[in-house]
Amino acid sequence: MKLNHYPKQTKTHQAGLSLIELMISMVLGLLILAGVIQVFASTQQAYRTQEAMSRIQESGRYATEVLSRNIRQAGYKGGCGTNVDINILLDETDANYDQAIHTLGAGLEGWNNASPAAYAGNMNGYVANTDVLLVKHAATRSGITANGNTLANSATITIDQTDNGIPRGQIIIVAEDDACDIFQKANNENGNNLNRGNPGQGIGPGNKTPNNSNLFSKTYSENMRIMLFQSDLYYIGASDADPNNTALRRIRFSGTGAGEDQELVDNIINMQIRYGVDTNNNKRVDNYVSADAVANWEDVVAVRVSLLARSEHANILPNNMTGIPFDGGTFDAPAGDRRMYQAFTTTIGLRNKLP
Repeated sequence: MKLNHYPKQTKTHQAGLSLIELMISMVLGLLILAGVIQVFASTQQAYRTQEAMSRIQESGRYATEVLSRNIRQAGYKGGCGTNVDINILLDETDANYDQAIHTLGAGLEGWNNASPAAYAGNMNGYVANTDVLLVKHAATRSGITANGNTLANSATITIDQTDNGIPRGQIIIVAEDDACDIFQKANNENGNNLNRGNPGQGIGPGNKTPNNSNLFSKTYSENMRIMLFQSDLYYIGASDADPNNTALRRIRFSGTGAGEDQELVDNIINMQIRYGVDTNNNKRVDNYVSADAVANWEDVVAVRVSLLARSEHANILPNNMTGIPFDGGTFDAPAGDRRMYQAFTTTIGLRNKLP
């Protein structure tokens, strides 16, 4: 038998990658990875910037809307005529009586870069060199309706509702076109009347004793408007979530005490207010001045509010912002502060003062 012998074959082509090819592949991979990282970082930075701007604008718009809605109503007496004086049935001799927060007056009062000493103890971390504003008005209707007429010498207003929801101590304004009165509710919320006697239980200021010397302005009809008196103090203070941060805050005073101190919007760091004063009684603004330059608050017919808001996080921008227009000047962020800042300004006419 003849055996065939085949020559042994050897591989003539290279198997795998050479070291140079491997290094080139690694370099290309690193370049691609660096590009992906760069795109990701740029996208993330753009997202942070956009998110910060959106949050700032949301905060600023909400804050100006809350202030505008309240300031616009300053001095509203419940619908009685502008030339009708409100009849004060509150006990003005009581130690708890505070004319600034318990009566309507001009409807607003302000403090320039200072906190009012009388309320400093009620304020949570007031930020120095920021303005403070007190706004007072008859709020929206209580939803309560009178049942029949109310005589001028009556101590109570009989109502249709048996559970009126108005707490003891609430300051109330009742009004018709030709008259309006303010008093403190003396009875519990589950009664079918509004009593203007002595609320007791340390609730002040209470009322003047109902008698022939302390009358309602008139005999009111069942069509009287029954409204809640609202007195709000706005200021820049500490944030609830972070005491090192700041926020726009509001104290809503009531007849039962200092009232609720509520955070409205965080990351608002400054509030400056200018008051439009009518100096010649033509119902138009002649000039805008700070609170300490207002000679008579009855002359104020408009309010210009400037708020300075900032982003929550401090790593938004490569450098600190400078030259931000604010309240007639400019604001520079502190060195090393990379937050985003934006100013918001709005002018509000007092609905009950303008023609």
